[in-house]
Amino acid sequence: MHFDTEGFYSWTASDDDGRGSCGITGELERASARLRQALESLAPGASGAVQFVRLDRYASDPSYIYGVTLLSLRKEKTTAAAE
Repeated sequence: MHFDTEGFYSWTASDDDGRGSCGITGELERASARLRQALESLAPGASGAVQFVRLDRYASDPSYIYGVTLLSLRKEKTTAAAE
């Protein structure tokens, strides 16, 4: 069982066209895997990150307090070689 006092992990991924996805999970490994999956579905040059987050108990709407970035990834741009 995961308690919200332990914190969570946020993952976000986006490309230059504004497409992307994001999520919150209680497991760092799952956040990292979801980030990699998201980047695979986006255009070359897309980037993303995993951050540690805590639930903001004082916010009127549910929200998170974002902490340190634990992982940053970028999908390499590829160029086709002419034959």
